[in-house]
Amino acid sequence: MSNTMKIFGDITVADILQRINNIINQTGYITAACESLAAMGDGDSGEMNSPGNVMGEAKANALVGIVQSRETTNQQILRLYEKMYDDMIRLNELDDQLKGTTVAHIE
Repeated sequence: MSNTMKIFGDITVADILQRINNIINQTGYITAACESLAAMGDGDSGEMNSPGNVMGEAKANALVGIVQSRETTNQQILRLYEKMYDDMIRLNELDDQLKGTTVAHIE
């Protein structure tokens, strides 16, 4: 399969792989979010009988959400790569079969 083969309109395989690579390498927002959370104070427990340090828990939950979202993205990218790999294997097998058929018909 050629990297210049058009998939949809003007989009090629190379374009798709480049876009996936951009997503994989786009991690600056995660670092910025973690730094922002780290810079936030945890607050204090407030008045007597108050629920306690809720800021710390909220920050921890925010961090969990960030990591889970990124891992979901990574899993989706891996599934896409698996599909692309399977498709390439099938195309290569089909190509090999067609070459074998062509050679057999020529002989």
